[in-house]
Amino acid sequence: MAKGKIKNKNRKPTAACSYYFVAHLDPEGEVTPLLLTDIEYEKAKKRAEKNPEDVPEHFITFTQQHKESDK
Repeated sequence: MAKGKIKNKNRKPTAACSYYFVAHLDPEGEVTPLLLTDIEYEKAKKRAEKNPEDVPEHFITFTQQHKESDK
C-alpha cells in the first residue's frame, strides 16, 4: 500500500481497496475527515499545482509542527 493510504475495511466489491486520509481544518477550528480515492487525490494535487496562488501562504502539516516542537 502506498505511503499515506489507509485500507478500506469492509469494502464493497466495486469500492476502492484503499484511500488517502485527509483532514480539513476550517477557520473556526472544526476538523472534517475526508477519504480520497487515487483519482480524487491526483485531481486535487494537480489543481493545487496549477493554482499555487490559491494555496494558503501559511499552512503547517502535523509532521512539520512535530519537528518544530522537537527542537
